[in-house]
Amino acid sequence: MFNRLIRRLLNRRQASSRFPLCLRVKTTSAKGDDLEITSEDVSESGIRLRFESYGIADILGHRDELPMEIFLEAEVAPVNVQGKLIWAFAPAGGGAVSGWEFVEL
Repeated sequence: MFNRLIRRLLNRRQASSRFPLCLRVKTTSAKGDDLEITSEDVSESGIRLRFESYGIADILGHRDELPMEIFLEAEVAPVNVQGKLIWAFAPAGGGAVSGWEFVEL
C-alpha cells in the first residue's frame, strides 16, 4: 500500500500487465447517446478506450463513473462494468484516449 501511495504522489502509473486487445464496448454519452467503441488494451484492473468523435467531457459529463458493456465473444453475454476515469488526453486528430479503472464488475 505504501508503494502505491508513493507511485501516486510521483504520478507514476502502476506497473500491471496490459494486453493489447480490441474488444467491442458499448456505453452512453453524457447526453444519453448510445456509443459503440473499441478498446485498445485491457488489464485485470481496467481498460483503455479511444473515442474518435467525442471529447472526454462529452462522454463523462457530470458523472463519476461510466457504465460499459464489454463483449468478449459473439456467443457469450457481455460483461457489465462500471468504469472510473483515471487519466485522459486529447490527441491532435481529435477525440479522446482514456484509461478507466474497473469499479464494479
